Amino acid sequence: MRKSPLIPLILVAAMSMTACGARLDSDTRRAAADGALSNDGGSSGDGGTSVTGSGTDGGAAGAVGGTDGGAAGGAAGGATGGGAAGGSTAGGAQGGATAGGGTAASAGGTGGGGAPAPAGGNGGAVDVGVTADSITLGNISDLSGPVPGLFQGAVIGTQAYYAKINSEGGIFGRQLKIKVGDGQLDCDQNKTQHRALIPKTFALVGSFSLYDGCGQAVLKDSPEIPDIHNALAQNALNLPNNFSVAPLRYGWRTGPLSYYKKTYGAAFSKIGTIYADAGGGAATWQGCRLAIESLGGKVLYSRGFSPTDTDFTADIVSMQRAGVEMIYVIASDAPTFARLTQAAKQQGVKWPIIAGGIAYDQGFAPRAGAAAEGVINDQQFALFFNKDEASRNPAVAEFQKWTDKVAPGEKKDLFAVYGWTSAQLFVQALRAAGAKAKRADVMAQLRKITKFDGGGLIAPADPAGKKPPTCWILTKIERGQFKRVDPQSGYRCDGPYFFAK
Repeated sequence: MRKSPLIPLILVAAMSMTACGARLDSDTRRAAADGALSNDGGSSGDGGTSVTGSGTDGGAAGAVGGTDGGAAGGAAGGATGGGAAGGSTAGGAQGGATAGGGTAASAGGTGGGGAPAPAGGNGGAVDVGVTADSITLGNISDLSGPVPGLFQGAVIGTQAYYAKINSEGGIFGRQLKIKVGDGQLDCDQNKTQHRALIPKTFALVGSFSLYDGCGQAVLKDSPEIPDIHNALAQNALNLPNNFSVAPLRYGWRTGPLSYYKKTYGAAFSKIGTIYADAGGGAATWQGCRLAIESLGGKVLYSRGFSPTDTDFTADIVSMQRAGVEMIYVIASDAPTFARLTQAAKQQGVKWPIIAGGIAYDQGFAPRAGAAAEGVINDQQFALFFNKDEASRNPAVAEFQKWTDKVAPGEKKDLFAVYGWTSAQLFVQALRAAGAKAKRADVMAQLRKITKFDGGGLIAPADPAGKKPPTCWILTKIERGQFKRVDPQSGYRCDGPYFFAK
């Protein structure tokens, strides 16, 4: 079986960790560690009460509160802390989800206890994890281990969407609750958390783990539970009960490549790159390389880097000697790409420097400094942390609003986007399945969703058919800020997906 192409090793912190062992930059590591290991479970939402994390089960501390049904205050606060009760004067619920199966956290209470059940009732405890007034859902993400807080964003994003839904009254009289399992960047632990949560939760939603391919073995034996998460491992994606909001396939989108060929001419046949040389990094780059060659492009220099590499001057010098006239990097992380751009500037490089999605990170421009100016980035998700994007895209505005409520001060990352949109996909299917829906009913509705874009937060894809998105956005760094180049709103949808063999 081919190793997963993963994401273009996703833009933020550690996607070179798809390779198991990649490093986060020190700023991101510190922020993640602070958020994950702090004694304080988090700040309050609107009118909410924060909670102090306690316990040792590796849970994500959460709180609910607010006189108006505020969002979860603590969010994914602790890789080592359990939760405490979140105070509220009107509808707050108990907070805190432990990795080992502790108390589930309601992601945002509602004044008066939420919307009433429909006429005839909602059936009460119709399936696993369901009561007359709540639905408990699982999330398995890497929160501790070698890189504390690595995929904390996945829990934050998932919890934030639940908070939004609960503030609107929930679903058929039920509030959505989250029970978090910490994968700990460990294969066996990922399996353990799947075994622990499947018997206790209605569905698994918004998970993000480098070892989801290990959990696949457990999910294969539990085909009855819906698993809505953006799968990294190909065997996880191929499961009939997995539904990914942006399915990852071996190959690459051709729209941006055709654009670069047209825009930069001969430079398209003189490309240089680096890629994370472990896990899915090499496979991700190889799929892209085959797509480039299918369009007549040529790669003159490529090298796999290790997690300990910090100086890329030798790569730039080698590219110059090889005749490279364009840098295109897709299988890396933002901190590494920033170091590469700095090395290029120091060597006087004037070539186009382009990233395939990995540059869109809040830490990229500050780290790269002047070297970031003019860097091009093509991506398949909206500019989710840009304030100007929020002003023209309601989906981005909602994402920013609720992640700020759940985790004030935390950086917004792509993992949070995947958590949010996975929860959104689940809720869409749950609503369609009806008030007395069982797992099988939700699964049946998920199999009907062949086009999904999170309201414009991500490029449209086919979760049911497991077909990847092809639409994209071109951005550029100007004065230290990411700016849209094309299109000015929405996505470009030119060029098919190249499926490598």
